[in-house]
This record gives sequence, C-alpha cells and structure tokens, in this order.
Amino acid sequence: MKLILKTTANRFVSAFRLLIGAIAFLPILFYVIWVNYTVDCSGTFQGDQYLREVASMLLSGQDVVGYEQLNERQRDVMELIVSQMETAPDPIVLGSSRIMQMNTDIAQVDSLFNCALTGADWYDMLGTFYLFDKMDKLPKNVIIGFDPWLFDTSPDSTDARSNKRLYAEFLSTRLGIPTQYEAQNPNEKWQALYSLSYFQGNISYMLQSKDGVKKPQPVEGDVYDQTTEVKRSDGSLLYSYEFRNRSQSDVDNDALGQTSNFFRMEEYTAPDTERLEIFEKFLSYLQSKQINVILVLTPYHPLVYDNALEKADHYSGFFATEPALHRIAEKLDIPVYGSYNPYAIPNTSNADFYDGIHVRGECIARYFPGVPKALENIANHVDVTLDYETTAEQAELRDSGLAEDSDLV
Repeated sequence: MKLILKTTANRFVSAFRLLIGAIAFLPILFYVIWVNYTVDCSGTFQGDQYLREVASMLLSGQDVVGYEQLNERQRDVMELIVSQMETAPDPIVLGSSRIMQMNTDIAQVDSLFNCALTGADWYDMLGTFYLFDKMDKLPKNVIIGFDPWLFDTSPDSTDARSNKRLYAEFLSTRLGIPTQYEAQNPNEKWQALYSLSYFQGNISYMLQSKDGVKKPQPVEGDVYDQTTEVKRSDGSLLYSYEFRNRSQSDVDNDALGQTSNFFRMEEYTAPDTERLEIFEKFLSYLQSKQINVILVLTPYHPLVYDNALEKADHYSGFFATEPALHRIAEKLDIPVYGSYNPYAIPNTSNADFYDGIHVRGECIARYFPGVPKALENIANHVDVTLDYETTAEQAELRDSGLAEDSDLV
C-alpha cells in the first residue's frame, strides 16, 4: 500500500512540475508566436515587413522615391497593396511599364490605381486582376495596356518573376479552364508561427542596422525634381528629373540601340490560338461582372517601328497582334484606343518618347480622352479605332492639314 501511495505521489509531483513548466513556458511561446507573426521577415503571414511599409505609404497617399529598387519584388508589393485596400479603386490599370504613365490626370478620375508591373507578361495581366477578384475588390472599370508580346508563347515573352500559380488558379476557378497548379498548404504556413529558427531570423531582422542601402521612402521636396524614379500614390510612374529631360539625341540613340533586339519579339511569329481564346474568355468574364473594359495601346518610337517595318517578315507576330486584338474587341464591343504604330496617332514624333518603347503621358492624353468620355463613347457606340496601317507619309500629310481623309484624325 505504501508503495502504491509513494508511486502515486511521485507521479503527481512529476505532473505538477510539468504543469508548472508548461505555465512558465507559455509566455515564451506566446512571445515567439507574436514576434513571428508581427515581424514576419520573410513575408509568410503578412508579406515582407518593409514591403508592407511601402504598400502602406502608397495607400496613405504618399509618393515613394527609390521604388526601382523593388523591381524584383513588385509582384509581392502589388499583392500587399490589394490586400490592404479598404475599397476597390476605380479604375485599375493592368499592363507593363509601357502603360505606367497612365495616371489620375490622364484618366480624369479620382481613385485610379495603376497596377502595371515592370516586364509584365501574360501571366501577370490575368494574375493581377485575379488578386482583386479573389479578395472581392472588383472595380467597375478596367484599363488594359495590352502589349504585343502577350499573345506569344515563346520563352522570351515570359518573365521569371510572374506568378504562374496565381494565373493557373484564376483560369481554373474563374474561367472554367482546368489548369494544373499547386494550392498553398495552410499547415506549412502556420507551422512557422512557433518555429524557433524563424523566431531567430525575425529577431535578427529587428536588430539589423538600417544603414547602407537607401531603401524606398516617402518623397521629400518637389516630386518632379527627384534623382530617382517615383512611384506615385496612384500607382503610376514618374521617371527621374534627369531621365525625363534627356536630350532628343540621347533618346533617339537609345531607340536605335533597341532596334537590334526588339523587346520580346525576336521569336514571335504569330498570335497563339489558345491565348486568343483565353483572352476573349477573360474579357467576357469581366463583362459578366459588369466591368467596363477599355483597351489602350501605346506606340513605339518611330525609329523602332521603322526598323520593324523593314523586317516585317521577321516580326510577323508583332504586326499580327493588333489586328487580332481588334477582332476580339469588336466582337465584344470593347473600345481600343491608340496603336503600336506611332504614325496612326496624330502629331506623334520622336519627342513623345522616353526611349524606344516608353511613350510620354502627354502623348497618351492626346488619343485617350479619359475614362468618363470613354464610357460615354461606349454607351453611344462611338468607333474610336485608329488606322493602324497608317504610313509615315500619310501621317505627315494628315498632321500638316493636307490630308483629305479625315478618318485618320
């Protein structure tokens, strides 16, 4: 009997010690969880801490200088921005850096957010829209800056930074196109909450020196007099003062340099049939959500375009894209503003470009009337199509006022 009592007592003492130990350990465990969740240096739960700060700056109405340092993380920043938005902006702009000049002034709206990404590819365009869709923050209007390489499936047309999983999930869950993708495992994510190794990493992140590389931060002083690129609070891009004010000879030399390797078009022979079908389904899906779609094409520098014309057989995919896009747009009654052809746009010259592929916002404003007018044109079925086969000679006659064909204007 004494042995039984002694054994029971020992077990009770051991259990009590374990309980005391557990109680004593709980504050430590809670602290580990708190640090891992709130600091979250690798972005497991909330995205990288500094990226969250940048997203917060933009959403609070601050312009951010030095944003080009985040070129490799722009997709992550965009996801954080959408997740932190309290309401859906209207409209949103999808595309690459070629449409980053689209801002609230050009669009003539108050709440535009330009979601364009540097080097954006096919997967980026649909995946970025899906961020708004899956977070139930759909806008009423979407401006798509459609680039000619988006219908190309060659490796050169794809950006390694794009989120293919997000794209595949969108096709599978929204467009009804079965596409393989690996869904995120929530268990793996939450295991990091109590990971001691992750805790050590977060503590190191908290203690590390902030000296060294100057990270993106709110603009100080005149936004138009900055030495680096500025990400405006509406998502649009303002190039540095020096880049915006380069001499015309420097700009033209840049354009000539880009003719030797036409960005993402060297292996493009014809628009991919499957992508044409997916894009049409994508646009139809937007319309089914009562979203107005506006397509905007930005021109190429005349020197770049002339070079492509001289090698038209080599760049057959480029020249086939615009007609293919117009056929889809016409079928769905969607307006297309602008053209890849600089001669199709009245009064466009070398002076309208920053380099061979990026046009100035002032040029876009000449052929895009703003969202309110574009919506009015949609309601009234106004044809805004430009003649994308306009030649340099025809453009010269038109702009000089000697052309008889007013349809070119």
